[in-house]
Amino acid sequence: MKIIQKTLSISLILLVASVAFGQIREYKIHDRGMLHNTVFNTGEIGRAWQTGEAGNYTSVPVFEWPPYSKTIVDGIEYDGQHNILGAGFYIAANLASLPGETNRLFAFCGGVGASSPEVAMGRWVFPLSMEEIENFPLLEDGSINPDYNPNEAEEIIIASWASSTGITVTRTSRAWSYPDYDDMIIYEYELEYTGDMDGNPATIEQTEDLKDVMVALNYGFAPSMYGYQREYLEWKYEGGIYRGDQNGFYDSDWWLSFNMNLRNNLTDVSGAGKPEKDPGLFMEFAQSGKNGGALGSPQAPGYAVLFYDTTHLAYVVPEPLDSLGLNDSETQAVLRSSTLNALDDYDDVDIYRENEGGTYTWYYEVDENHHIKQPWSNKVSTGNTNSPKMMYEKDPINPTTRWSGVLAPGSTSWNFEKGEHWIGRAAYPYRQSADAGMKHHTFGPYSMSIGDKIEFSYAEVVGYGAEPGKRVEGGQVITQWTATPSWNRAYTVDGQLMTEAYIDDFGYPDYINSDVVNVTQVTEKAFEAYLGDAPQAPVWPEDHPRDGVYTIPAPYPAPVLNVRNYDEATVMMTWKPDQEDFEHPLLTTVLEKYYIWRAEAGMGPWTLIDSIMVGDPLNSDGMYEYIDPEESFKVGEYRYYSVTSVDDAGEQSGRTNLTRFSKNIAAVPELGGVYVVPNPYRGDLGSFSGTDEGKIGFYGLPEKCTIQIYSYAMQLVRTIEHEENVYSNLNFQTTRVGQEMASGIYFYVVTTPDGDSSNGKFVIIK
Repeated sequence: MKIIQKTLSISLILLVASVAFGQIREYKIHDRGMLHNTVFNTGEIGRAWQTGEAGNYTSVPVFEWPPYSKTIVDGIEYDGQHNILGAGFYIAANLASLPGETNRLFAFCGGVGASSPEVAMGRWVFPLSMEEIENFPLLEDGSINPDYNPNEAEEIIIASWASSTGITVTRTSRAWSYPDYDDMIIYEYELEYTGDMDGNPATIEQTEDLKDVMVALNYGFAPSMYGYQREYLEWKYEGGIYRGDQNGFYDSDWWLSFNMNLRNNLTDVSGAGKPEKDPGLFMEFAQSGKNGGALGSPQAPGYAVLFYDTTHLAYVVPEPLDSLGLNDSETQAVLRSSTLNALDDYDDVDIYRENEGGTYTWYYEVDENHHIKQPWSNKVSTGNTNSPKMMYEKDPINPTTRWSGVLAPGSTSWNFEKGEHWIGRAAYPYRQSADAGMKHHTFGPYSMSIGDKIEFSYAEVVGYGAEPGKRVEGGQVITQWTATPSWNRAYTVDGQLMTEAYIDDFGYPDYINSDVVNVTQVTEKAFEAYLGDAPQAPVWPEDHPRDGVYTIPAPYPAPVLNVRNYDEATVMMTWKPDQEDFEHPLLTTVLEKYYIWRAEAGMGPWTLIDSIMVGDPLNSDGMYEYIDPEESFKVGEYRYYSVTSVDDAGEQSGRTNLTRFSKNIAAVPELGGVYVVPNPYRGDLGSFSGTDEGKIGFYGLPEKCTIQIYSYAMQLVRTIEHEENVYSNLNFQTTRVGQEMASGIYFYVVTTPDGDSSNGKFVIIK
């Protein structure tokens, strides 16, 4: 069974929208580190929200970790280890003169839809710009980048869009290749009230103050596409992900929301992490590391809040409760109004109403500045994020409804060993943590005048599970607290005990490239990157700087790698020594050697085939040179190569020079005789096997030449430009207008830029 991509209809809808509104929906891909994700200039992250059949397929990274994970198992093609249904950023507000729920202005910047996505562009979102900045230590030619900024990320993508609320959003996302910091992407959002509601900055549609501005991060987690498809042959919400297989977790120490795959079909705990279901393949993958090992869904994908703005939070008017003479029902009505002139009895325990059972049905608290404590909402829900639901049914961005509840004294939803500082903030709905496909944080309400700006920052993070045994919220349906599970556990497949302790027996796959392994450790590194120093838990994002510091240690960069065919069908790698002169304020080691790696798949497993010491002889071009001795690597096959830099402390660079390469015979130095194979070409027999079937090959070519094919009547049938250091050129037997070449005798002429030529003829029989 082969999975076939079915995203054409969605692409056509988005294309029509871009044409209709004269704006272009663009995307760029973060692919510098180990976490790859796609970001759009319409607010979408990963992709437009998709939980239906078409969501089974992707041609771009969708929170992909590890990267390059596309694979074929048992003849079935899988797109790989993608981990979100989509993500986005929500905004809602009221004009000061039009309060109330029915007058809300909304902008869903991605992350909205259900079985199929709702198109945001032209309705809520109007793209303005998109730019990618490469701050790599080395230039494309392998030399030191004189403009490299050590206090900035290696890969920066800046997108900007106007919204239907009149608020213009600029999102800056950052990624690194450094092994301790390569499993994260950090996002900084700036929201400016410009009054531009249609993407034309020349015209301003509104200038009135905005009140009750609410913003929300919204993600749909489902670790991972490959694991679900190996188990169920699908990665969609209804009937696929929505089986009770995963749980959401919240670690308030780090403001970290993440998901893990804990079982199959709610009760089968042997399915935790989606172990390979074929016992033979389980052992093969576990022992070799192929396809990332025997666990199809070991990922713990999530996000951690790094900073949220407090400067424009709405001011809660302090008035003694008894001075207003309100009864309970009237008090409740005031508290749920969108004016938010809420009540404060000066004792830091704000208004609540107590029912007959003695539990609190309404509670919140203000901080020392009389701002409502944040986050406003901290919620998990189903994968349905259609706009009517998110606007009105259980609106996460409306001050009249606090969707997830709030932490209050005596509440069963909070264990006060975590600190009373959380009292008054949004509660995590642990009872709903099963499935937990949609996850959001909401902040606000804010008040904004024209020109005002508010900012938010968070980190996408992912690891091989979470910190084992840590007590966090969620993970179970009936109990608030749970110890985060470990993947170092027993696994039974098809009635056979495969291992008593998976990690002890097989270790981690080699995409775990440092001591930073689980999502908790990755989150700590994300805070360290943002703050410029080691964080202290519990963290309080409101106390953090509004912009990241990004002063983090960098290893010696991997060299820029050139891979080419060499004499007698061998593969040669060359690279410059310039990275040996790399400087960084936090670099204290010395570059010692280079490791040379080879793999059959982009995600590994990688084989260390050799090493070269710094200072070893360079070739006549002043470059390091290595020839791969592998004899089993046949002409026409593919391998992946990488060279990492290793310092005297044993620390390595990332694999930023990963290269997919097809082996061939090197081009001849001078044009001589050129031969066609097969000759004759028999259509009933085909020509080559596998991917070369249906092709005719020209052999004996120099690196640059032109091949012209003529019919027996000397009419030009096709021209082929050969510009590659390989001995041959294989092409389908088609004409220059794409038609199949008929039976007959054909002549060919090969010419070089120097004027040399060679000719011959071949026959096609059909």
